[in-house]
Amino acid sequence: MAWNQWSKRSAYLMVQGDREVGEKIWKGVQKWDETIGAWMVTGPWDLVIWVDATNWEELYEKVVWIRNQKGVKATSSHFVYKGMKNSKWWWEWPAGSWVSVRSPRLNGELKSIAKWPWAVSAASVPGDWDYLVWVGGKKWDDVWKNIWNMNAAGWHTQTMVPIKSWWNKAWKSKWWWS
Repeated sequence: MAWNQWSKRSAYLMVQGDREVGEKIWKGVQKWDETIGAWMVTGPWDLVIWVDATNWEELYEKVVWIRNQKGVKATSSHFVYKGMKNSKWWWEWPAGSWVSVRSPRLNGELKSIAKWPWAVSAASVPGDWDYLVWVGGKKWDDVWKNIWNMNAAGWHTQTMVPIKSWWNKAWKSKWWWS
């Protein structure tokens, strides 16, 4: 399976807030050309938003808009240092989830992740976790099996299951193939 890499190009925005503001933000960010996808999720965050961000100022403006929405409790911004994507598209999997992962080692993680055909992308995200990985499957049991196998191999994981999912499929023609 072919993989491409990118660096310092995109960011994940995590948002905590009440349901009404979550729905409003989820719909609002879909209007941004830079949005690759948006998800209302389970777990410690209520929303995950992935944007094409080429600089901090651009990202800051988006965070300011989000933080100004009544009902937002917290945000966390994660600029991707390095990322990888395989030849599949995220939305091609009938089931899938975001998984924050912490490596059992200090080096070579992306090479390990590249061996997993069900990991559509992996992005290094500074902070508590090493990577944010999209884990796909033909059915939900496959997704859980893949996450379980990561844990069995020594990876620490935290799963954010999408309650609502939106992919900007225009990114199929915009993706940075470097």
